[in-house]
Amino acid sequence: MSRDIFNEANEHFLKSGRQYEYGRPDMSLRNHGGDGHTDSSRTEQDNDHDGRLGVDCSSFVWRGMHDAGYGVPATPFGTHDLFEGNTPTRYARNHFDVISAGDAHQKNGSLQPGDVLMFRDKHGSGQHVAIFKGYDAEGHIHFIGSQVGSGPAEVNVTPGGYWDGKNMEIVGALRAKPEFRVREPLHGNSQGGPTASTPSAPHGPATHATPQPPAPPGHTTSAQSGVAHEAPLRHGDKGDQVRDLQATLQRLGYKDEHGHALQPDGDFGGHTKAAVERFQRAHGLHADGVAGPETKEALRAAAPRLDAAGHPHQALYHQSRDAVHRLDAQHQRTPDLQSDQIAGVLTTKAIDQGMTRVDHAVLNDDASKIYAVQGELNSPFKKVAEASTQEAANTSLEESGRQSLQVAAQQTQQQAVGAPTQAPQPLAPSQNA
Repeated sequence: MSRDIFNEANEHFLKSGRQYEYGRPDMSLRNHGGDGHTDSSRTEQDNDHDGRLGVDCSSFVWRGMHDAGYGVPATPFGTHDLFEGNTPTRYARNHFDVISAGDAHQKNGSLQPGDVLMFRDKHGSGQHVAIFKGYDAEGHIHFIGSQVGSGPAEVNVTPGGYWDGKNMEIVGALRAKPEFRVREPLHGNSQGGPTASTPSAPHGPATHATPQPPAPPGHTTSAQSGVAHEAPLRHGDKGDQVRDLQATLQRLGYKDEHGHALQPDGDFGGHTKAAVERFQRAHGLHADGVAGPETKEALRAAAPRLDAAGHPHQALYHQSRDAVHRLDAQHQRTPDLQSDQIAGVLTTKAIDQGMTRVDHAVLNDDASKIYAVQGELNSPFKKVAEASTQEAANTSLEESGRQSLQVAAQQTQQQAVGAPTQAPQPLAPSQNA
């Protein structure tokens, strides 16, 4: 039955004749073809007008499941709706049989076409999902999915290669439970191999004109109309959906009105409302403290703040912040939000220069430039990253969090194809700069 997930995704993305590329709204990455960059849409829209529709890995899997007749939500889920690191979510455990990492990784193993493969970035917090196709003659995994460089494509997992421990590692797989299916597949039920290519329906909105299926956490179904819709969460609500909201805000680094981390207790109180408002303001949303459809969609697409425990560059940010605060003290200045935002930009600049730590922050003579320095200030072997002081002071930690992930992802992609990863070093400041 789960084979239909593969068949439908294959029909929709690889056989339809439509052109696709990787896309997500929170960052732009280099890719092959089109305008040379990924789209800002993850839901099959062409926002950059290069003739290719944007889709990310989780939307790719969602489309295969939706068209295969499974009860997925009306809008695409994200990878974090399915798993966190090595751990499947409650939603995943309710609707899928979980296959362990060892079993999923096994050569000539027991995976079936349509199983959802889960990958984790070994060097950061990135996650990826794809649809298992089969094993090759040597027992190696083949999958289809949407990748940054290629968009929707088939991939052969090479032992010890990019998808097998070098950059990404398989942390398990999910097999949709039979009872999760609520209607027949779009292209008919399949009992054998992949279906033959059939004419595709005209491309329109992300969902087909089919009855709306049951919804996962974060959605409810109207008993009167049967139409799936987002259930707003607000002050006074309690339950698992509130707990998931609190955990997401905590992971992204949004704190309460006193600057304290949220405790996922399932009780939507004043602290949770304040954290929701902070998130809404940071993302240009109406700050009413209610987690409605727009806020939930933004949460699904959001990257963590640099100061969030879940951000892979938090430790480097803390080093940058400490260095900037020491610089403030040298100038008899009290560290404030602008200090922290400067540290955020220096973190991204340091990553771009291949730095692994920040030991010092120094200014030039007129304080128009600020530098992050790795190593001793007078050492000829120090590494330096440069930023505009004014621009850095006005760049939010949300934006720096996104930019740092984008820079790191570009470096990972360039390393995969053997391209250089660092920009030219800026002129290093002297100890007196």
